[in-house]
Amino acid sequence: MEDETVVKAPMSREHRLFQAVEKGNLELVKTILAEGVSVNAKDSLGNSSLIKAADDEELEMAKFLIERGANVNLRNTTGETALYRAVYRGNLDLVKLLVKAGAETKVKTVGGVSLMELAEERGEEGILKYLGSLK
Repeated sequence: MEDETVVKAPMSREHRLFQAVEKGNLELVKTILAEGVSVNAKDSLGNSSLIKAADDEELEMAKFLIERGANVNLRNTTGETALYRAVYRGNLDLVKLLVKAGAETKVKTVGGVSLMELAEERGEEGILKYLGSLK
């Protein structure tokens, strides 16, 4: 019986970007973006690099991606934005960064959950107060 060798397909540049963001590897992200990968590329679930950075609470990564033109209002397949993920994680600094960058605060997910409802459900008093202070 012969050995069967599994040959892995090369990783797409977009997939490399998502992995670098998830690992917090800013230098690799810079390299991949310099190769021409869109900062707004999405994975199969519709998550952009900024949504991934917010979900991983990577503040410096999020700042960099925004500076490189990341759309702060992109949504994944369930209607979540980077701001939604930041609220979910309870990261007020990231919430403030995204709002300052123009993130919409009156959005709801596909399931109808607003940011205020999410913050309340998760007991995020500081985020609730901050979002409530916005006009």
